[in-house]
Amino acid sequence: MNYIGIDYHKQYFVATMMNEQGKVIRKDKASTDRASIKRYFADADSRGETKAVMEACYGWECFYDEVSGLVDELIMAHPLKTRLIAEARIKTDTIDSETLAHLLRADLIPQAYAPDSATRDKKNLLRYRSSLTAMKVRIKNIIHSVLTRNHIEDSGFTSLSDKFGKQGMRYLRSVKLTGDDTGILNNYLDLLEETERKINAAEKQIRSICREDKICALLSSVPGIGHILAVTIRYEIDDIGRFMSAGKLCSYAGLVPSTYSSGNRTYQGKITKQGNKWLRWAMVEAAQRAPLNDLWLRSFYQRISKNGKKIARVAVARKLLEIIYRIWKEEKPYYKKGTVALPFV
Repeated sequence: MNYIGIDYHKQYFVATMMNEQGKVIRKDKASTDRASIKRYFADADSRGETKAVMEACYGWECFYDEVSGLVDELIMAHPLKTRLIAEARIKTDTIDSETLAHLLRADLIPQAYAPDSATRDKKNLLRYRSSLTAMKVRIKNIIHSVLTRNHIEDSGFTSLSDKFGKQGMRYLRSVKLTGDDTGILNNYLDLLEETERKINAAEKQIRSICREDKICALLSSVPGIGHILAVTIRYEIDDIGRFMSAGKLCSYAGLVPSTYSSGNRTYQGKITKQGNKWLRWAMVEAAQRAPLNDLWLRSFYQRISKNGKKIARVAVARKLLEIIYRIWKEEKPYYKKGTVALPFV
């Protein structure tokens, strides 16, 4: 068995190959174009069975997909945990790749999860929709700034709770501002409407995914979770078998309290916020609506809220994730009987 440590960069990668005794066989620097990748790993494969490792990093997907078909096994290393094991004062690409090869040979690689291309495709669609939503908010803020500098006093418009509803949009399209601001306003309104059309198209795709996916249907039975959140949670977790307990899943989402121990004293602080930020966002979003639709969760929220509403919201988010773990494992929906919701059947 030969072991290859790969230090990947956008334009090139540095690879160190060593044998089972830890002797370095070769060190190479190669381009990341597909032809160069295939050429390098075809030569590596000719030397016998090969196992490789690379760190999770920006833009890893294409390289990972190419290399995984060219070696016997490709492992994705967790970059932060790897550095804790092998911190070095001198850091170069060659040293990094050799260190990874040594850790791989010793079976000390802290692995990161590498979702398949189908799962990544769903995640990309969700992130696309999220980026459009952020863009929509930014455009609205700019429109507000255009109106502010023109000091709109029309009470029929200023009293509207939704300035971008049908009434508000009719007024904005008809209003005359000073200088070039009328044209600027209309151009931003065009951008806003086009962005909303693209958001609606993306959400239509997401709803279609939700209807066709059995796990998404189960997640949609949980209070506070609609189509968008169901698909987000389903594909951010991807494989529930990765987690040995609900606590591990909550830790992955960064919804567990940080802990500090010294001597005989242990302190618990705010949530770690480490892990999957998208899953954490989805659970906190669901936690804002779940107590409104579920008596059991409402009672839970009200009991915790004596310590603060933010604390209670995070507690509900964690409880929802524990519920999700259970219903996903058992493949049973969240059960409601009469007006009282029960967390499990």
